[in-house]
Amino acid sequence: MHPISEMSVFTEVVQAGSFVSAGRKLGLTPSGVSKKITRFEDRLGVRLFNRTTRTLSLTEAGQALFERCENILVAIEEAEDTARNLSSVPKGILRIAASDALALQVLVPFLKIFSQDYPEVSVLLLQGDGGINLLDERVDIALLFDRPAETSFIARKLVDDPWIICASPAYLKQRGTPTKPADLLNHNCLTIHARGQTNDQWAFGSGDEAETVRVNSVFSGIGLTVKAAALHDMGIARLARFLVSSEIASGKLEPILSDSVKDDDRAIYAVYPNRQHLPFKTRVFVDALNQYINGALSLP
Repeated sequence: MHPISEMSVFTEVVQAGSFVSAGRKLGLTPSGVSKKITRFEDRLGVRLFNRTTRTLSLTEAGQALFERCENILVAIEEAEDTARNLSSVPKGILRIAASDALALQVLVPFLKIFSQDYPEVSVLLLQGDGGINLLDERVDIALLFDRPAETSFIARKLVDDPWIICASPAYLKQRGTPTKPADLLNHNCLTIHARGQTNDQWAFGSGDEAETVRVNSVFSGIGLTVKAAALHDMGIARLARFLVSSEIASGKLEPILSDSVKDDDRAIYAVYPNRQHLPFKTRVFVDALNQYINGALSLP
């Protein structure tokens, strides 16, 4: 069996959640799907799924492979679409869901460039902070920080988006710079409050060295207001990289404890309905955003 075919079957099983559902889409019996997965595992020399009579879950190797396979299959379809749509012009309305912070920090600057290159595509921006229903709202693309639970959606990882702990140079000059997580207990901290919860427990390290510090929160709010408070020298904030990359690059905020912050695989994903017959305007938008966001969010 060709490696691409093996990847296709494997990816379909992950997205469908079972051999039975994947078999229906692929025109195979569940046992036929199982045999193909077993042969794939034997060829790779690793187990990809944890199987029980009722559940099917990815192993660590399976999870790592899935992300790569998904990107490879998307790249193949994109290459085919490039040839198929070479003479086409993307046009129409794109309904995009994103948080306020992501819209202001990333989408608006990007759209200034995108609209010049693709003047026949217009964007309708929907509020995406509060668990918007992508199907009911007829969303073409949602920018999310997690993969959706709904397996019929495709989630394309655009860029890693780790937490950055930072403060203004003026605050650090006045109060000193923490050198270890426990030092935060002696500082004013600025915390995110969203969906009824205040995130005042900050995680550091990993494995045996993992620790959580409950910080002294002197101000809480959405990410945009927390960043504003940090810029006004009010304290130390933990914010997503996309939100503070430009301020750190300009020196308005300084990152601290960079080697201690827990790496929890935070990322920004472009989420859209099943890729079958994906509109050209959608693919062009995601490709252009992917290129832009990886350049715009780089840190020195």
